[in-house]
Amino acid sequence: MARKKEGRGFFLTLLIVSGIAILFLYALFFKGKEITLFTFKWFVINKAFVQMLPREYTLEEAESIRGQVYDFYEQAEEGLVSDTAAMQVSQRIKRIMRDKKITDEEVLSLMALIEEKQEE
Repeated sequence: MARKKEGRGFFLTLLIVSGIAILFLYALFFKGKEITLFTFKWFVINKAFVQMLPREYTLEEAESIRGQVYDFYEQAEEGLVSDTAAMQVSQRIKRIMRDKKITDEEVLSLMALIEEKQEE
């Protein structure tokens, strides 16, 4: 009789773990875009991207650039910018940040790409 109770606990544990996995996959499937844009805005743009901007930029210039990129992702969350455009800008930012420094030319090309994608 004791073995039945051990099996019941194991079964309940598996059931709970499966439920958690299903909820995670559900959230990822239906909220994946929002989760991705949120994490990209808060962790990539607000933290890493701004810190890698050229040192010659004044605080106001850096904040202006951060604001423009952040606004682009806000528009993407609202559906005003296509998913393809958001992906292209994200890929460009990843490519720019790959070498751990950002040049003035890279910033200008990113701003031009953002303006172009906002107009589409």
